[in-house]
Amino acid sequence: MGIFGRNRHKLEGFTVVELLVVIAVIGILASIVMVAYPGYQQRTRDNERKSDVSQLAAAFKAYSLQKNDFVEATSNCGFLGQGNGWINAGPNAFFPNTISSCLKGVKVLSQDLIDPSGCVSDTGGKCGTASSTPTSAYMKATCTKSGNKITYVFAYLEGQPRIDAQIDALCDAGSVTGFTSATQKWGSIYGMNYYVAV
Repeated sequence: MGIFGRNRHKLEGFTVVELLVVIAVIGILASIVMVAYPGYQQRTRDNERKSDVSQLAAAFKAYSLQKNDFVEATSNCGFLGQGNGWINAGPNAFFPNTISSCLKGVKVLSQDLIDPSGCVSDTGGKCGTASSTPTSAYMKATCTKSGNKITYVFAYLEGQPRIDAQIDALCDAGSVTGFTSATQKWGSIYGMNYYVAV
């Protein structure tokens, strides 16, 4: 037989129904990923924040062993040089040196630990605005509670509800150097909802 006499095999492709089923399955899987992925990212950022806050608390403990305080009024770091406020804000008129630079200066912290959002203070926009939206940046406060001195490191966790009253009550009124009773409200003013006591 010649080439014209061969049996031609019919090549079969996918049917329209099969293609529609595959497209529908891919669409469902893509929808699941699109819904789950932002939550995964949020949990990842919050876990990084918890880790950073723990590292900062350990750095403050180590600092206190060397300097006999927790980056306080004589440090010239933090808000008005009093050792409290945003950990990475400055240097500027309000923050002569960053609290982080004080920790790095005595080699208890090797690098700045900055919130995953990249924010260092309540500068508006994505970083939050005092009293209206939570600020994604780390804070520190040394104060007294029932006469006992205590230091806290704060963060805002996206996946956790606000607990303003509980956070605001961590320090005795007016006991944070450089802050008044009205401005030391880390929960209601700045939206902090996670803390570690040093």
